[in-house]
Amino acid sequence: MIPYLVHLLPTPGWRPTGFIQPDMASYMANAREHFDNDRFQLLYGNPFSPSYETRSIYFQPMTLVLGLAWRLSGRDPGLVFTMFGVLAAWSCARVAVALYREVVGLEAWPHWLGLLVFFWGGGLLVLAGLAHSLVTRGTLDQLDLFAFDPGDGWWFLSFGRNLIFPTEALYHALFIGSILCICKRRLRRAAVLALLTSISHPFTGAELLAILVAWAFLEVEFLRSRVIPRRFLVTLVGILAFHGAYYLVFLRGFDEHRQLMEAWKIPWLLEASSFVPAYILVGSLATWSFRRYPLARRYFATPRNRLFLVWFLVAFAMANHEFAIRPIQPLHFTRGYEWMALFLMGANTLITLFAALPRRLGIGPGALGITLLVAILVLDNALWLARFPQIALRFGRREQEALCVQSPTGFRFSAGKGDLLHWTGFRISSDMDDLFEWMSGPENRGSLLLTRDPYLGYLASVYTPLRSWVGHVFNTPNFPVRMAEVEDLFREGKIKDYWAGRTVLILFDRGSMPGQEPDWLKQRGSQQAFRNDSFQVFRIKPTERPIAGRNAGTVRF
Repeated sequence: MIPYLVHLLPTPGWRPTGFIQPDMASYMANAREHFDNDRFQLLYGNPFSPSYETRSIYFQPMTLVLGLAWRLSGRDPGLVFTMFGVLAAWSCARVAVALYREVVGLEAWPHWLGLLVFFWGGGLLVLAGLAHSLVTRGTLDQLDLFAFDPGDGWWFLSFGRNLIFPTEALYHALFIGSILCICKRRLRRAAVLALLTSISHPFTGAELLAILVAWAFLEVEFLRSRVIPRRFLVTLVGILAFHGAYYLVFLRGFDEHRQLMEAWKIPWLLEASSFVPAYILVGSLATWSFRRYPLARRYFATPRNRLFLVWFLVAFAMANHEFAIRPIQPLHFTRGYEWMALFLMGANTLITLFAALPRRLGIGPGALGITLLVAILVLDNALWLARFPQIALRFGRREQEALCVQSPTGFRFSAGKGDLLHWTGFRISSDMDDLFEWMSGPENRGSLLLTRDPYLGYLASVYTPLRSWVGHVFNTPNFPVRMAEVEDLFREGKIKDYWAGRTVLILFDRGSMPGQEPDWLKQRGSQQAFRNDSFQVFRIKPTERPIAGRNAGTVRF
């Protein structure tokens, strides 16, 4: 809740959206695609494609639920997404508690302390950052504490942080639920949840299916276990084949999606400097559970413990797949999945340690030892969450300190050098609300938005039925090329042939607009269509064929 409470702090002239991380808004842009055409569509197209004729080829249950909630409630997209996040986090937490109870138990106080660590435990990332900064520079900056935490901590190398991200909370609920069903030997339910995970997210689905197929193959074909029927393995292989056929064959058959797939081949790597401190604590506890051969033989005699080992090995391999193939965002396979497997393998060791400290050291020293141990285990997440209130304090500082930089789409905090320090989420001004309300009017249906600010183009896809030439950086086909084309338009008035055949809305931020209308706008016969204190929009009608528009049939000229 802490990041959201900071995001909700009142700021004169701006309202919070509920999107505390930039990618969150894209899910609501996807969701409204089910309804932004003439009729409801079960499949949806990419909302960040500039073409209203883009093919509807995507389906995710979560996106459909979000779209229905938005359409039926008529509420703000950010509010819908936030409320969905509350339900997803609650569901994920309940499933996680159920898995913990099944594997570890909740009979005594050490178990409850262990549950706290399961949710909010981490590693030594903060201490590693502190040591590195003091040794190499002799100074300490706030950023140094999280120098080894990928993506400023937003890749969530342990479990608890995922609860603040609505989509990740859902994916983890499905993932953990499938593991829980296997532990309870409810294999049909496990397979159904694996299928739901597959159609919900390509990375999480592939990871879960790879884990389950590898484990089931080990049990059925290698160990000849009678616990797991062969049909369960066959079912999982079938789901995995479906997963690959949809994401790697069917979607690849569409040109726009192929362009996105190329853009997604990003070497976001899980470096050893990150995974060693992130996993060393839970890894040590896990290793202690089978530190000697007799212990290991007894420990891995049960299918459940073999599942946890396969879970870790497969997830770790996928998070480091750059050693085998061209990397495709390896960090997407982290999200705390490796950490959870190690924790469950070493949970009984931790519980035993909690119970032993008061007996061996006495009540007072034992309680102190437990407090210190828990503090070390939760330090990474505690300090990461503590950063958000620290950001809140900066709202009270003078604007000229350059620590808080206000942009049309939010607040970005910098260290005075322009570098991104932290993101408190998208905020929308009253002028932006007016702009989006006007854009949603019937007179603009089928228009193409051209703006130099990709965030405005991005949010237009969330709050209006319009399409923008540039939007979400990773979901806009050929994003760098399109940004360059927009820059050429605003600097030199270069109009692409594609634009000439459509009604375009050219959006200016009045703060950066020249004193008068640029000559190239006048030459194109533009008309001022909207204006307020912050924005000015010019409409240029097409010079060629009419183009089908969203919710408006054919645009007539």
